[in-house]
Amino acid sequence: MKANSTAAERLIELANESLSVSSHAVAIWHIPGFYYDKEGHQAAKRLMEADAQAAFATATAYRLTGESVYADKAAELIDGWSSLNVGFADNDGPLVSAYLGTGLILAAQRIRHCEDWSAESRERFIQWITTVCLPAWDGIPGRNNWWSWSLYAQLCAYRFINDIDAIQSEAIHLKAHIDDSLDLSGFIPEETVRGTNGMWYHYFSLAPLTAAAKIVLEETGEDLFRWVSPSGKSLKKALDTLLYYIDGRADEWPFEKDQNVPKPLSAHTWPLDMYEGLTHLYGDPAYERFVAPHRPVASHINANSGYFQSYAWCFPELDR
Repeated sequence: MKANSTAAERLIELANESLSVSSHAVAIWHIPGFYYDKEGHQAAKRLMEADAQAAFATATAYRLTGESVYADKAAELIDGWSSLNVGFADNDGPLVSAYLGTGLILAAQRIRHCEDWSAESRERFIQWITTVCLPAWDGIPGRNNWWSWSLYAQLCAYRFINDIDAIQSEAIHLKAHIDDSLDLSGFIPEETVRGTNGMWYHYFSLAPLTAAAKIVLEETGEDLFRWVSPSGKSLKKALDTLLYYIDGRADEWPFEKDQNVPKPLSAHTWPLDMYEGLTHLYGDPAYERFVAPHRPVASHINANSGYFQSYAWCFPELDR
């Protein structure tokens, strides 16, 4: 990222680079489990990593500039997957399709009213969402970060297809998940056992939870950012707990030591993307202080591929 560049300038730069990306869609997208076949997992994931990032960047550039060349590229990449892909397979297929597929849905949301995106292609995309994506996401078995991503992905999909009843239903599931997955101290018990990656997994679960809460707020008016569950759990407590440790106190993490945290923090490292988005929503001075030195914040980059890791909080400054 260029020194003194704005988020919009960085986004346009990325969008221009993305104009040369062609679809990597496959009929059956096989994603082996990361802990069983790390190299195979990473290689397979790059297919949608490249396309989702390019579609998101160009669609967002279209929203900023109105230039059809960006919308055309986003539509091409979206159509590449919706016209060819018919399923996600292997251990990590549903999870990865949730945290990357939301990039395609967010891109589609940004160009949905563009006249150059044909009604036929839009309907094909909706068909793909409803027959391929939603069944895979709703069938995710885990109730840790997997279910956090499932709820967020489903909410993204239901917002795109304008199903307010489904959004309200998922909001109920989201509240139940907040109550079940967090503890009163703000930790996520299922993620505290992740060894030296425990802090990262807390971020990886909270990012989709908070992004899901944002959709619920925008579409229904219900504010889950300040909601406290019947047993006293809350997103704010979990966010404050993670911030305490990531903000220079990782050595105090009460579980396994030597946590893998970004050193140094930068515009492309977790959890700055999430806290940048939440700074505006909460108005919390602690969040502002944490994020401000690293602006403009873009998105958490997967160090193994160089692409966006996921699509909960990408270029959050541009999505206010």
